[in-house]
Amino acid sequence: MKTSIIILTYNQLEVSKKCFESLAKYTKEDEVEIIVIDNGSTDGTREYLKSNPSLITIFNEINMGFAKGCNQGIEVATGDNLLFLNNDTIVTENWLDAMLTLLYSNDKIGMVGPVSNYVSGLQRINVDYQNDQEINDFSLRYCESVKGMSKQVLRLVGFCLLVRRELIDRLVGFDERFKLGSFEDDDICLRTLLEGYELHIALDSFVHHYGHMTFNGNSDININNLYIENRMKYIEKWGNNLIDIGYPKTEIIEMVQGNINNVLEIGCLAGATGLEIKNLYKCELYGTESDSELSSIASQFYKRVDTNNIEEVSQIYPKEFFDLIIIDNIVNHLVDPWSFIKEITNLLKPSGSIICRVPNVSHGEVLFQLLQGQWNYIHAGILKKENIRFFTPQTIKTLFPPDHFEVMTKKNENINVDLNIKLFFEEVVHLAHSFGINLEQLTSNLEIYNMLLLIRKK
Repeated sequence: MKTSIIILTYNQLEVSKKCFESLAKYTKEDEVEIIVIDNGSTDGTREYLKSNPSLITIFNEINMGFAKGCNQGIEVATGDNLLFLNNDTIVTENWLDAMLTLLYSNDKIGMVGPVSNYVSGLQRINVDYQNDQEINDFSLRYCESVKGMSKQVLRLVGFCLLVRRELIDRLVGFDERFKLGSFEDDDICLRTLLEGYELHIALDSFVHHYGHMTFNGNSDININNLYIENRMKYIEKWGNNLIDIGYPKTEIIEMVQGNINNVLEIGCLAGATGLEIKNLYKCELYGTESDSELSSIASQFYKRVDTNNIEEVSQIYPKEFFDLIIIDNIVNHLVDPWSFIKEITNLLKPSGSIICRVPNVSHGEVLFQLLQGQWNYIHAGILKKENIRFFTPQTIKTLFPPDHFEVMTKKNENINVDLNIKLFFEEVVHLAHSFGINLEQLTSNLEIYNMLLLIRKK
């Protein structure tokens, strides 16, 4: 079996040398072909590549971008699978074998990525090495401690991405609308999921990543502008519902208590949060999601995903079936959230729990707008158009009366308000006090954006 390793270069010769040297040291030459696409380097990179006859090279006169360069590599690749690798990486012992073992452990797995020191999302791990010479020793220790372990996810980062050949052919490579880089990996991951394939992290494969070396080392690339531009292109292609679907909500996951078997997530989206809960607790997932594309992804690893009206969910499942129900920014969309909470509580086992997040309508930006006679609905946030019920830190208690529920944990998610607005409301509180009116909660609520609660059924 042969793997085609596709690497793009654009200047940064010294960094690239470290990558190629690590490949020579930790990759079996007869099992790989290394294809390098140079995007118009002027620092000696092209001469270095030409001096190495073992490399398959393509030289572009200008920077054609990541997606285009990868597609050029795909066209000449002859491997059974393809691995896209950033040039600002250092691979380690057994890095590729571990990923290949995982990729071919299940026909449903379409893409595999390693863990790393510098990467967004669930692939990032903490490291303790201090220099390049210590990387491999760290990798050996760490990977041995998690040998054979993996994690299913909804997003892999393109700095090191192993893909089945038949899948990349079906996807017709990377989408070149994303130009120089950013969001082309999110796009190809989403298309992989919609094809019915799974994405996995090989926890026992470690690749060091310097991060953004090409972007930072070339003044003709503005990484911030590129991110914004390509994010908008992603939304234009897929819509707002499918942006950021690969990121689990860690603040919710941190509230989950152990010893759970059945979990219901109302409004589960593509299921990233539920999937990570399943990874951690080996539980069964159930969900509701009205968006057909999102529910089709979640259905790949949820035992059941219903597209029914949310308010009918209490009629679908048997009583006392769930250990945990997750309701994230849902009750504010319902006509009668009080009855809804009462009905779904019947689905909880004795001492079962609810994790609920609700926006705070007494946030300073909302109150100040209201004082100006404004109430402008927008596409996201507290005044999202779908919100028809509103709560404050005081009135949220009406959803969970103390004779039926016990609040185990409450976390407030804050967003700062403009200093002048904050000072204004402090003066209001002071003035109210002179009239014998207590408005202390006004300032204490002022910067609370969301209320996140873990509630146990009594």
